[in-house]
Amino acid sequence: MLIPVIRLLQEHAFDVCVLSYGLAADRFRRSDIAFFEMDPSRSALSLLDHLCPDYVITSATSLPWKDMTEKYLWHAARRIGIGTMAFIDQWQNYSERFSGPTSGEKLMRLPDHINCIDEIGRREMIEEGFPEKSLIAFGHPYLSEVVARYSAMAFQETVFALGIPPGEFSPEEALLFVSEPLLENYGNGRGYNQYGVLDFFLQNVLRSRPGARVIVKLHPKDDPENFSKLLERFGALRLHIVGKELSSLQCLTLSDRIFGMTSIVLIEAYLIGKAVVSLQPGLRIPDPLVLSRYGLIPRFDARSNFDPFACEGARSSKFHVDFDRSGFLAFLKSRLGLEGRPPLQKGMRVL
Repeated sequence: MLIPVIRLLQEHAFDVCVLSYGLAADRFRRSDIAFFEMDPSRSALSLLDHLCPDYVITSATSLPWKDMTEKYLWHAARRIGIGTMAFIDQWQNYSERFSGPTSGEKLMRLPDHINCIDEIGRREMIEEGFPEKSLIAFGHPYLSEVVARYSAMAFQETVFALGIPPGEFSPEEALLFVSEPLLENYGNGRGYNQYGVLDFFLQNVLRSRPGARVIVKLHPKDDPENFSKLLERFGALRLHIVGKELSSLQCLTLSDRIFGMTSIVLIEAYLIGKAVVSLQPGLRIPDPLVLSRYGLIPRFDARSNFDPFACEGARSSKFHVDFDRSGFLAFLKSRLGLEGRPPLQKGMRVL
C-alpha cells in the first residue's frame, strides 16, 4: 500500500524516511525501497524526537491485540504537533485498526486523517462511528497499479518456478485457492477458518474432477506445517503449495478461476478480470469482503456441494480504485504549509 506513496513523494523531492520491520521489511527489500529496520518496542516519542519528521504516514493494518506500533506513533506525533495520516488497505476491520486492545478503547487510537479509499469506505467508516472530518478518499495506491503490473507478468516463468515442464500447464484447467491466517488472528469468530475452508474447497474439487491441478497460495503469515495433514488427504489431486517464492500476481497468472475467503488477492483478481468466488461457509458476521458484500462476486456461505470448474464468478466492471496522486500531494502540501510555493529544493521530511 505504501510503496507507491513513497515513490510519489520521492519523485517530488520530499525527504522520505522509511521505517519497517518483519514482513513489511521483506516487501520493501524486494521492491528496492531503502529503509531503516526499526525496533517496535522503542518509544514512539523518542523515535520522533530522533528523526524530527514534518509529517508521519503509516499503514493501518495492525490488529490491536497483535501490534500497537502504528497507534503509538499517531498518539506521540499528536503530542508534539506532527500531522499524521494512515492508509487502510481493505474495506474491512475498520474499527479494529483504530482501537486499543480492550473493549473500552473503540476508535480511541486515531491519526489526524485516514485515507478511506473511496465512498464505500467513507460511508461504512462513518456508520461505525469515525469522525467524518478525518476521512479523505484518495483511492488505493497499490490496487490502482495492479492491472499494469499484472500485464508485465511472465506466465511461463511462473510455471517454470513451480517445476512444471513447458506445455503441461493450462490456466483454464487449474484452480487457485488463496489462504489467509484467519484462525491465528480471529479464532473461529467469523464462523470459519482457512483450514476448514480449504478442506471444503478441495473436497468439492475432488468430487468434481479427480486429478485436477490446484495451486494453494499461502499467506506470508501462514505456517505451511499446519496444512500438511489436511493436504495429505487429497493426494488424488495435483497440488502445488506456494509460499513466499511467488507473489500473488504471479500466482494469478496460473488460473482463470480464483477462490478464497476475504483476501485482498481476490480484489486483485477481480480487477484483472478473473472469475472470482468467495468461500465463507458458516459465515456468522457481516461479510468482510467488499466484493461479495455488494454482490459483485458470488459468495458460498453454506457447506453445499458445488463444481469449482463450473463457477464463472463475476468479472470486473464497476469497482474503481485509482489513486488520486495530485489530490494527495495537494493535501500533503496544504498540511505542511507549502501551497503556492515553488517546487521543493530541499525536501520536507516525511516518516
